[in-house]
Amino acid sequence: MVRRIGVAVVGLGAIGRVHVEAIKDLEKSTDYVKLVGVHSLTRSRVEEFASKYSCKAYYTYDDVVKDPEVDVVTIATPHYVHAWQAMYAMEYGKHVIVEKPMATTVTAAREMISKAKRKGVKLGVVYQGRYADGVVELLNYINSGVLGKIYLVVGEMMWWRDEATYYLRDEFARSWRGTWGTEGGGALINQAIHTIDLMLIFGGDVDEVVGYIDNLAHPSISVEDMGVAIMKYRNGGYGVLTASLNTKPATHQYRRIRVFGSRGQAELWDNELVLLKTENGVSIERQPGYRAETLKVPGGLHRKLFEDFLKALYEGRDFPITGEEGLKSLEIVRAIYYSSTRRTYVKLPLPTDGVF
Repeated sequence: MVRRIGVAVVGLGAIGRVHVEAIKDLEKSTDYVKLVGVHSLTRSRVEEFASKYSCKAYYTYDDVVKDPEVDVVTIATPHYVHAWQAMYAMEYGKHVIVEKPMATTVTAAREMISKAKRKGVKLGVVYQGRYADGVVELLNYINSGVLGKIYLVVGEMMWWRDEATYYLRDEFARSWRGTWGTEGGGALINQAIHTIDLMLIFGGDVDEVVGYIDNLAHPSISVEDMGVAIMKYRNGGYGVLTASLNTKPATHQYRRIRVFGSRGQAELWDNELVLLKTENGVSIERQPGYRAETLKVPGGLHRKLFEDFLKALYEGRDFPITGEEGLKSLEIVRAIYYSSTRRTYVKLPLPTDGVF
């Protein structure tokens, strides 16, 4: 009997919990996955999860990476430790699946990709939105040419984050959220990076970026709560991004991506395809709805992602969302930050001199 792929989950916050539940569900429903153990800085939380999910409790990160039963480490910790935790796991021959952003800088992300290649391990990045039915449906229409040549992708993420209950909620949140050194940015690198990722798979790679960031409604943090940008795709089209954490009333939050091509147009509302109109009569019209909650992450898409990643590993294939794929959206975010700071256009790819 072939040994199951052993997975350890590092970080047991809101997203870490989603990781644990997804992996445990795959353990029950497949014959190739096993949740080996969990790790967090909070000892009581480690013990709680280990007991609830019948797995090992790791009290140090060393214990995780040195356990021969662990084949894959999933990382759901604060942004600023993603890179070193990933690279340390690779040193011990572990495959890594890391939450977005894969790192806080492009330089660190490139080093992660390079180390994975040198060590002969797989590196994947969590962009679970790619697994939403509406996203898959729209991407299939785009790839089959139904919309023709794509010349404009418009992304809007209009959300709300409350200072007291998000950035200042407790000691742990205050220790890393809302600062450049730990979160690596604000609305763009934390929330809108998912929208950027989808804009890239719909429109293609980007050649040039110009953008602005600002903090308009969150005085307790030093990072942006709003960003706007224009991206010039290498195929000649354009992308326009608006991202805000200042949307009021909070009962009317939404994420919308509109795609315009030479033969038609489409619209995603959150992850649902609500509009498709083409010159040859293809038509979809559904009623969109606003959201009052954009903080909690449903686990279904993470489960699909982990199943795809781990099945690829089991079958000897590459992870579906590689480090190179994860780098693309991070590079856009860092380019917007640089553009806003220096008031200039930014050409991609970014320089490899370590500045970014």
